[in-house]
Amino acid sequence: MRSWLSALTVAALGILMAACGSATPAHHAPTSPPTHAPSPSSTSSVGVTGSASATPSAGSALTSCTTSGLTAALVNAQGTAGSVIYDLKFTNVSSGSCTLLGNPGVSMVTGPAGAQVGAAATLVNSASASTVTLSPGQSASAVLQIVEAGNYPASSCGMESVAGLRVYPPSQTSAIFIPASSLQGCRNSSTKLMQVGPVQS
Repeated sequence: MRSWLSALTVAALGILMAACGSATPAHHAPTSPPTHAPSPSSTSSVGVTGSASATPSAGSALTSCTTSGLTAALVNAQGTAGSVIYDLKFTNVSSGSCTLLGNPGVSMVTGPAGAQVGAAATLVNSASASTVTLSPGQSASAVLQIVEAGNYPASSCGMESVAGLRVYPPSQTSAIFIPASSLQGCRNSSTKLMQVGPVQS
């Protein structure tokens, strides 16, 4: 699951060095959701205790997991190099098996139906994505890295408190809201605080 964790840490250090070397004026963040998931409708979600992670399925005729059939939660937080790395865990709460393939969309927001704050998470390691099959009650996770906004100069960040994360499961256009009021975002969308990998078993 975290075979490329070291690469994410190196990437975070590079982002921080670039921010300190060249500050840009802050501006207001776009209020629309990430371009890969244009519908802003959302449902609240809380963390659940999932069973064993799902395994990839070959040649399956199963359909993609829908937002209504999933919960999402941030778990297993680990601090490193001025950032925090989480497992963004999806759990199948529907009555049937389904599949996930690819990277979720993630953005910081001011509330369950609130405005987006700053840039959406950069999608990384997409080429390594493979289909993950979830039976009812099973979970799979994507690695989400969030750089601390306080590491950036005020002129290149425009720090703003957020209420949580708007998360689009892979291939879905409706979102799950994860409360996370301890997070700080950057209004300047050119300062990218987050990157997220593909869902893995």
